[in-house]
Amino acid sequence: MTRLAPVLACWLAIACVGRQATRSSESLFASPGAELAKELAPDLYEEAKVADGLADEAQRHKDDRAADDYRTQSRLWLAAAVAEAERVQLDRHRDELEREEERWAKQLARDQEASAVVANDISRYQAQAVALREAERISAFRQGAQASPETIEAIVTRVRLNLALAEALGAPDEDLSRLRDRAEAMARRQAGSASSAEALLRDTEALLGKTRANWPKPPPGASIDLVETASTSGFSADRTPMGVVVRSKRFFRPDGSVSTDTVNRFGGLLTAFPHGPVSCQVAVPSQSRVWGGRVAKLADRLARTHTDRQIYTSLVMTNSLDAGTVQCTFAAYREP
Repeated sequence: MTRLAPVLACWLAIACVGRQATRSSESLFASPGAELAKELAPDLYEEAKVADGLADEAQRHKDDRAADDYRTQSRLWLAAAVAEAERVQLDRHRDELEREEERWAKQLARDQEASAVVANDISRYQAQAVALREAERISAFRQGAQASPETIEAIVTRVRLNLALAEALGAPDEDLSRLRDRAEAMARRQAGSASSAEALLRDTEALLGKTRANWPKPPPGASIDLVETASTSGFSADRTPMGVVVRSKRFFRPDGSVSTDTVNRFGGLLTAFPHGPVSCQVAVPSQSRVWGGRVAKLADRLARTHTDRQIYTSLVMTNSLDAGTVQCTFAAYREP
């Protein structure tokens, strides 16, 4: 019995080592690193599992040396798999960061582009505001009176904006060149009559109308252009679901006669925006022969100004607008 004790102890030790190695191997493959390696480095992970299986096989055949060698190979393969998985994970994270950085870079570029557009729009509206103020000054000048350099500059600014839009819409080069030459000559002289400056402005609007007329319906953005052009011509204008509504209190002079200047400016709008019928209503405080006669004269003037356009003129009794206010709806230029 005494001789059997060391032998029994030895076999127990071997069994314990075998079980310990098995448990150690199982714990390695159950670790978070091994799970990651199984997902991201499956080839290396499979090599580690194969070596581990060979170690188990050698262990069952009592080949401890081979089992130890396979266990070592298994650990090395697993360590390589974990390292590769961590590299892949790091690369993915870096790619994700680069994509995020690229996304923010594109967003920044879009923001900068939008800022530039806004700045350009602000500059454009400032120029139009100046043109509107000067257009109102022109309306007070006598026919043939000299316009100030500031007025000339404002009108030339508006002319250049009109020509740029006409070019974008496909206006003929010869027409653009001719009007640009007139505008630049006026800009160099910084002098000219109010009537010549306004004639140049109307000619550019007529070119826009000629170009727009080639479209079967108002081109995109035409309603916005109509509002802007009306504003710089001394009218108030709004986009509504029924169309662009243009208003003015200046169609009639204080004595009740029709204002030729206002009719001419409105005629410029009709030329520049040639699509569809236009319905005009005159606000009057009550039914009267006086206002009836005035409205009839206005209707006749508008009809003679544009014989090729359907213009409907009527009076409306209302106290919500000043007497003599004219409100015209360009029905074809509805909000999209």
